[in-house]
Amino acid sequence: MSKDENDGSTSLIAAITNPSRGVSRWFIALGMWGLFLAVLNIIGQAHPNYHWSWGGLFTFEATNPAFELKGDGIKFVVSDIVFMALCGGLVGLGFKAVSAEEGGIAGWGRSLLVNDTWPALADPSHKGWSMFGAAWCLLLGFAFYLYFGITHMGWTDPGVYSVTISLLAFGFALKASTNAPEGDSKLN
Repeated sequence: MSKDENDGSTSLIAAITNPSRGVSRWFIALGMWGLFLAVLNIIGQAHPNYHWSWGGLFTFEATNPAFELKGDGIKFVVSDIVFMALCGGLVGLGFKAVSAEEGGIAGWGRSLLVNDTWPALADPSHKGWSMFGAAWCLLLGFAFYLYFGITHMGWTDPGVYSVTISLLAFGFALKASTNAPEGDSKLN
């Protein structure tokens, strides 16, 4: 194989190590969410009865049980270190790409709060009813997940995920439809 031919593995590695703008934001979101769940698991606030073993969860209990009865105090195991390292790596890759953009990490942080989505919560005329619905779906999705997690320690409950994911998916879809360019009015 010549140097000009590409076997596909280098392009996948390059795509992961140098993510695009959208992928870098997903890396940051998923990595921070994983770190948040790992810390909750270590301090015993992730589930009312169990401590998760990340190694057991990701290997479908081939290496060890996925759930262990929760004891008193903090429980820190090797799989927590591995999981946190993977999540930290995702966050690091995402921030590497974000820091190279105009505004850097501070600009990215501001864009989470100051953007065209949140003003639509109170003003449907801002970008239309579609953005109004998108903003409310996103807000309700995040609020529902936080409320249920805090009050019931259900951070990984499938029912909570189904409601949260549905609201977030509708929110992102409505936002994308609002921001999509207008099409041709004539269909031939």
